[in-house]
Amino acid sequence: MTYIEEPSAAADDVRRLAGAGQLKDRFWDASRDEQRRLRAGAAEIAGPLVYERVTRPVERRRHHYECATTLQRMLPDCLDRFHDDVDAVLDDLFAHAKIPIANLEGWITSRLRRATIEGHRRRRGERGAPQRPRVPAWLAEELEHDAWLIDLAKATLEWVGTDATAGSLLWPLNAFADRRAAFTGNHTAGEAVVAGELEVVLAAMRRRPAWYAKYVERPIGRKPAQVWYPPYSAANDSAEPTPLALVDPHERDDAVLREIASVAIEIIGTRINGGEDVTTAVIDVLAAMFGSLADSDDLENEEETSQIAALIDDPVKLKRIVATVLEILGDGGLGDVTS
Repeated sequence: MTYIEEPSAAADDVRRLAGAGQLKDRFWDASRDEQRRLRAGAAEIAGPLVYERVTRPVERRRHHYECATTLQRMLPDCLDRFHDDVDAVLDDLFAHAKIPIANLEGWITSRLRRATIEGHRRRRGERGAPQRPRVPAWLAEELEHDAWLIDLAKATLEWVGTDATAGSLLWPLNAFADRRAAFTGNHTAGEAVVAGELEVVLAAMRRRPAWYAKYVERPIGRKPAQVWYPPYSAANDSAEPTPLALVDPHERDDAVLREIASVAIEIIGTRINGGEDVTTAVIDVLAAMFGSLADSDDLENEEETSQIAALIDDPVKLKRIVATVLEILGDGGLGDVTS
């Protein structure tokens, strides 16, 4: 959202209606298009107040100094939180602006904290998370009343009720580590330590499965999907996504073998038609084609190619293979050569 220095006609109308004590009634009696127009005008007025009074202090405490510098440099998750807060303030404005308001900025500022907190609680409730995260007495008992673990449990309950994500991780271990340092005064423990402590907290929560499912699993399941990073490939010095397998590995192997068998039959037929001994042609072609396949990456299961090599080396089985090849060539089709 970009705010302009010159107020729009919609912003002027919001000020005029608020000054006359008619903003709430006029808004709710208006058409959808007019409501959108008035809401956009109100956002021009409320947005800068939210950023200066709510967003900027929060981002400074989070050490997001870029986000605290200007609206245009905010990170996506932080910008989403800002928009959520603006929406909460606008909801409050159009629900309560029913008296003459001479100083609209002052009136909005006086209600900023209440409006943003209520908006935050409402969004948490919509996600199925507790509106006011508290650590129940039974959980504190499970955590042996360890002050930091109790605070970490509270941070966990706060986290599951937000739209924020932690990149490729499920939990914001870096933020939890910062919180640990501020809480304990120990700045030497990193994410690995916090991850272990978080497992202790989650294990304690899971001792009441119904509570855990309702207040942890359900809201966290409504978060945006985690960011997926493809595995690093040293061969080409880049990260490539793993190809999507459309069929099971054995189906893919069967398709590869049938394709190679089809080509092998065609080559064998050409050599026989040229006067070459059928047994010699079968041995040469199958050994060449399936032998090279054993050293390639075309098959998940290399047992198939080793079995073919063993068949060629067995005189009895080789005789059956020659007979099958001749039968296929006589029928003019591939048949069941891969059996």
